[in-house]
Formats: sequence, C-alpha cells, structure tokens
Amino acid sequence: MADFKTTHVGSLPRPQEMMGKSLHKQEITRDDLKRYLADILDKQLSLGLTYINNGELPRPDYVNSTVSRISGFGGTGIAPIPRDLEELPDFSRRFSGRNGLITLNPKAPIKLPACSAPLSYIGEASLREELEMMAGVFRELEQRYPDVHTGLFFTSPSPGTVALFMENQYFPNYEAYLENIAAVLKKEYDIIASYGFQLQIDCPDLAMGRHTRFSRQTDTEFLAITDTHVHALNQALTSVDADKCRAHICWGNYAGTHHCDMDFKKIFHQVMNVNARFISIEASNHRHAHEWTVFEEFRLPEDKVLMPGVIDTSSTIVEHPDLVAQRLTAFANLLGPDRVIGSTDCGFATTASAANVPGEVAWLKLASLVEGARRAGRRFD
Repeated sequence: MADFKTTHVGSLPRPQEMMGKSLHKQEITRDDLKRYLADILDKQLSLGLTYINNGELPRPDYVNSTVSRISGFGGTGIAPIPRDLEELPDFSRRFSGRNGLITLNPKAPIKLPACSAPLSYIGEASLREELEMMAGVFRELEQRYPDVHTGLFFTSPSPGTVALFMENQYFPNYEAYLENIAAVLKKEYDIIASYGFQLQIDCPDLAMGRHTRFSRQTDTEFLAITDTHVHALNQALTSVDADKCRAHICWGNYAGTHHCDMDFKKIFHQVMNVNARFISIEASNHRHAHEWTVFEEFRLPEDKVLMPGVIDTSSTIVEHPDLVAQRLTAFANLLGPDRVIGSTDCGFATTASAANVPGEVAWLKLASLVEGARRAGRRFD
C-alpha cells in the first residue's frame, strides 16, 4: 500500500477563547498562547497529519508579522484590489466591513504599511521566540504519539509577496525594492532553516499578483515580473536546502468570484523554477479543480514533489474521503504516489480575524484529508 503523506498550508482557525480575547482587546499572555498552541498541535498529531505547524496562532496574518520584524515600513499604502471584485461593484459592496491584506470593496480601501526608509531585519528575537515555542510544545506532545512520524514546518512570505501588499515609497524602482526585501528576508529564512524545520515560502505573488497589484499589465508583462520575483526569492534561499523547502502558490483565499485568476498553465514554468522541492498549489476549488490535467501536458521536474490542494478552504462543505482519494489518485497516476502529498488549497484563516472556515469544520476537513489519503493509498497496493 502506498503511503500518502498529508499536510496543510499553514493558517488554522484560532481557538474561540483566543478570538474572544482578541475581540475584546484582552491580554493574551505567553501561557495562554502556549496553551492554545498545545491544543492546535495536539489536534494535528491526533489526526495523523505528516507535516504540521503552529497554525500561525501568534500572528495577525502571514505577511504583517514578518513585516513587523523589518524596519523601514513607516509609511501607509492601500492594499491591492482584486480585479474580480473591482469588476463587480454590487457584489463587492458586501465586504465593506472586512479587514485583511487586500481591499475587497474598492469604496472601503484597506490601509497597510508602506516602505518609507531603508530596510533592516530587526526581529530575530521575536522570530526565535515563535520558533522555540512551537518546537518546545511539539517535543512535549510527541511523546504521546510514538507511532506517529510527524515533521514541523514554518511559514514566511516571499519577497514578491511583501512587495505585492506593501507599497514602495522609498526605493528608486520596483526592482531595487524587491532586491532589498530579498536581502532582508534571507536572514529570516536562514534562521528558520537553522531549526531543521521545513521552510514554507508563501508565494501568492506568482498567481494572485496577476489580478491584484499587476491587473493592468498584460500576461507577458506579468510573466516577466514573476521571473524577477522568482530570481529574488531564489537569491534569498541560497543558504536553504531545497529538500527542506516548500513553496505555496495561490490565487487568494478571499470570497471573490475568481473569474480573473490566471490559468496555472501560464505560470507553470515560473513556479517550477522556485528553488524548493515541494510545490503547493490550489487544486480542489471550483476555479482550479480542473487543472490537474496540466500535468498531462507539462512534466513535473524530477526534483519536485507536488502538494496539491485536495481540500477546499473556501467552502464549509466537508469533502468525502472518497473524493479526496479520487483527487489524490488522479495526481498519483500521473506523477507516482511517492511524488504527491495531500494538502489543502490554502490556509483556513489567512488573517486571525477572518477565518473562511470555522474551526470545528476545519478539523472535520483535515480528518477527511487524512482518511482520504489512507483510501488513496489502498488503490496502489
């Protein structure tokens, strides 16, 4: 029987108590956070997921936490607007109260930090605190699961993703801005890698960037931009072992129509040029579920392992394990079962205050992922 490994993309819904304290602006102590983290890690271990993390619990979102560890972002900019919502003003009006990393309603723009000075990495202490808390709690818990072979991963945004959300108001041009972000983020990547965890780089810039910050460019112009982004990312990854690195590519986990999403086929070669062995893609939502057939036309490079999303993180419907098995089997028939790891399309809560899927539903979905992987494995006896 094949042994399909499983994982998820990173963010998990925060515990209700934690959400309540945040909502009422009550202090969340270190002991509180450690308790919440123990619960999140224990749930993942009990399900039998192969690669797990801290659910990004200590963070407001997956970008701002990293930016807070970098000096130079003292300005204010406007979060990019997805083109699908820009084209649908009646639909976009329902998002007037939504906070996050993108502006969902053009008439209610979201403000984000902007680069207004030279960049410098100043957050080593806070990064190490998050890493060490995750590692410490994991070591305490794993003794309860002697038969579970689980590894840890830790997420950080790509240079292009930081540039996608945070406007440049200082450097003479975009290329210089990107190069400086990459130089700073190299320090973060190196610290994460030094702990022996898998490093996950979040790269919505390579997909979502097309219909947000670069929606006015042509496809050809955008592909040239992605080449620049991949080059900057690979420069930042020069000291990281590609076998311990995973890249997550997505079109955004927001509640839009996504009819402006760029086809995966068009960015395939740019994505595969990222210096990471493991490639995570959306492959189960209504817009991208058909794109497994891209691998009938394009060959996955021999040094890559695919982590297709077989769980939709934008829907509360819990996938049947047989559907998960069916999706995994489709990829495994093309690539081989040893080159496929079952994952989710995206994070369940890309911002702490905006979980797309409630926690109790997210855990049901992850349980279905693990069971579906088992069933898929039996098909390769």
